[in-house]
Amino acid sequence: MKISEADVVAWIIGRARAGRREGAGMGVTELAVEAVTRDCRRQALEVLIQEQAAAQPLVCPHCKQPLNIEAYGRSRCVNSSFGPVSFSRDYGFCVSCAQHVYPADLALGLHPRATGSPRVQELSALHALRGPTSQYSDDFRRLTGLALDPSTVHREARRQGERAQALRQADVGLTQTLEGIAKLAAYADPASRDQTLVIEIDAWNIRERDDWGLSERLRRRGQEPNRWHWVLTATIFRLDQRGRTQSGRPVISERGFVATRQGLDAFRQQLYAEALRRGLSQAKDVLVVADGAVWIWNLVDDRFKDARQRVDLYHVKGHLWAVANEVFGQGSEEAQAWARPLLRMLERRQNGALDVIQGMEGLLATLKRLTTEQRAALEREIGYFNHHKNRMDYKQAKRLNQPLGSGAIESTCSQYQRRLKLTGQFWSLDGDEAFLALSTLHRNGRWHLLFPHDLPDP
Repeated sequence: MKISEADVVAWIIGRARAGRREGAGMGVTELAVEAVTRDCRRQALEVLIQEQAAAQPLVCPHCKQPLNIEAYGRSRCVNSSFGPVSFSRDYGFCVSCAQHVYPADLALGLHPRATGSPRVQELSALHALRGPTSQYSDDFRRLTGLALDPSTVHREARRQGERAQALRQADVGLTQTLEGIAKLAAYADPASRDQTLVIEIDAWNIRERDDWGLSERLRRRGQEPNRWHWVLTATIFRLDQRGRTQSGRPVISERGFVATRQGLDAFRQQLYAEALRRGLSQAKDVLVVADGAVWIWNLVDDRFKDARQRVDLYHVKGHLWAVANEVFGQGSEEAQAWARPLLRMLERRQNGALDVIQGMEGLLATLKRLTTEQRAALEREIGYFNHHKNRMDYKQAKRLNQPLGSGAIESTCSQYQRRLKLTGQFWSLDGDEAFLALSTLHRNGRWHLLFPHDLPDP
């Protein structure tokens, strides 16, 4: 007997109507329809999965050699997005690879230890990116219909983070050969040869459970526990990807991200790999914008030695105001009168940094009643401006419509921190690095490398 779509819809309506209470609102009706159709979808998925498993040839998916069969029809149950599904598949041993294999599991995209389907794995990873799984488990059930234990969701997200780390490390490995560099460069979107690639770099702190439970013992030894560690972070974009919305808000249409807790060497390698993906090889110029941190400029000199360097204007202004407030009084009219002309020179004159240096040297030479602290502040900031004066080309930056400051990376750090620095939250090095890799893969638009089913139809 042929069943039409109208027959299916009528059956759903009848079952849902019977399952809802009288006078219920639309929300209850939605849930009733969901409950009726959910098990139908689960049964359909189970049949289709069994067909795929049965059709899988008994050969090693790695070397393509026939398997020595160990067992037929071993059962497995996984949680799908429609509920638990069971299927059976064959099991064998590959002599060439010296390993036991379930070919059907690999063909279906199932990790040997995963309790969830690829779709459930993806939902778990996405959920963990939004907030702590223990706090939002009820929301996860409401949004997905899945009543998964928070520890299961967390464990799955952690495993996906480890996969993201492996993908990231594969990119780093490509930077070691000319062929690999060319492969990474080929991922970059086509752009004109006169494009400028902008790299902004900064760092922020994450809290870990170092020496957990040993705080008092360490303090008795004269050691203060230090649980805050640097996450080195960067964002990368082409100048033509920077613009404004209709309301005038600055926006970057597309950009890359790097974030790691593994230290400077790992950061340097990851940054280089991502820069290649974002057009480093095709760019006519490279501009690095950051604050005055020494480690950043040392990294740039090592990895991007021909790049133009610019110190963030906001930080520079802060140094100038520090002098004004120290010498003339916090927020005083004298401080305002001295600093504001120099700030204008800094932005509008070709060598504005030299004007600022001369202004501070003039204070040092002419003011007779400087305290020790004031003199030290002046000498310190004169040294700062002398050290960075070649990175203060703000007039030229305006002419070329380049960023004067590092607002993009400040925003990036803030976005990462919103998830990773929640109240009462502590991490481990292995845990936070896996999560940083997962979040970064998502931000970089390469989620489909973990979940190929997420690719849109061509």
